[in-house]
Amino acid sequence: MNPIALRRIAIAGLILTLLVAIDGIYMVVTNYNPDDTSGHMSHLSDGATVLIAAALLLIITIVAFVLSQRTQPVRVSAPQPAAITKAEGQE
Repeated sequence: MNPIALRRIAIAGLILTLLVAIDGIYMVVTNYNPDDTSGHMSHLSDGATVLIAAALLLIITIVAFVLSQRTQPVRVSAPQPAAITKAEGQE
């Protein structure tokens, strides 16, 4: 994939991660639990669920950034015979 496109995806993912994480932190701090329907002990609050989503998005963003930093393999071609003869003729 194109490294420039991956870098753009990483930047967009980072911005989205920050917004989602801020929203999750706000939900946790304010104890946001609208119409909690489950009394089960393993039931996560809405803020915790959003923070887990932000963590997963951060992992995806890091992977996209690492992949965008990879260098493209450089093809090394043999010198052209015409270029060699011109250089030899000038000596």
